[in-house]
Amino acid sequence: MPKILLLENDKWFAESLKATLQADFEVKICRSPEKVFAILDKWRPDLMLADAVLGEKNLFMLLNEMQSYVDTREIKTIILSVSAPRIDPRDVVIFNVKKVLDKATVELGELKKEILRCVE
Repeated sequence: MPKILLLENDKWFAESLKATLQADFEVKICRSPEKVFAILDKWRPDLMLADAVLGEKNLFMLLNEMQSYVDTREIKTIILSVSAPRIDPRDVVIFNVKKVLDKATVELGELKKEILRCVE
């Protein structure tokens, strides 16, 4: 079963998305980018599904830091954010971002398909 790290600071959204995805994926939630490396030290996801807006430290700072370590640079990421319309996928491909989706409009079926494409 593919492992998904869900990086989302909205507790309600994170819990509902986990409940929906856990039938097909092993899902762990991280609510803060500062805690991601603590999880990655013990558990290696196949994919990180992440919001771009996470408080003081944004996703791009985290992705940049992940690129500096051999063991984390290969973790694929799908950005799932209301900021998606303002993110050019060409600008984030260097961070191993495979897809940028708008969480306000994405349908669950489309999200699952994109996750499966990334982890296969």
